[in-house]
Amino acid sequence: EIELSHHYGLEHYRQIGTLLITLVNREYCKKLVVMLPGQQHPNHHHKLKEETFQLLWGDLEVILNGRTLSMTPGQQVLIERGTWHSFSSRNGAIFEEISTRHTRGDSYYEDDKISRQDPMLRKTVLEDW
Repeated sequence: EIELSHHYGLEHYRQIGTLLITLVNREYCKKLVVMLPGQQHPNHHHKLKEETFQLLWGDLEVILNGRTLSMTPGQQVLIERGTWHSFSSRNGAIFEEISTRHTRGDSYYEDDKISRQDPMLRKTVLEDW
């Protein structure tokens, strides 16, 4: 499954959003995440899912509970359940997300405007690519 995540509408995707490619979603999940230069993903946490990000290419800044981590290719970071996190890339990034099963509705955003939206209204699923 390929989806564009756009929390403030598709028209703002290049600033706030990301491309998610779900390769496996069973008891475990594997995704590739692609960020354009200057793109960011809003602060949120998960109650069910635990994630590990490994940067494959580019640069990635991850903020975990207010602590900033600047990643370079090859580095990884564990994001435990309940940890507030956001991420951004200055020049673009591709990273792997390995996690427990992805469940729709398990992302809880700091911004109430995002939280009040139907999760499917902030995503565009690409089916015929």
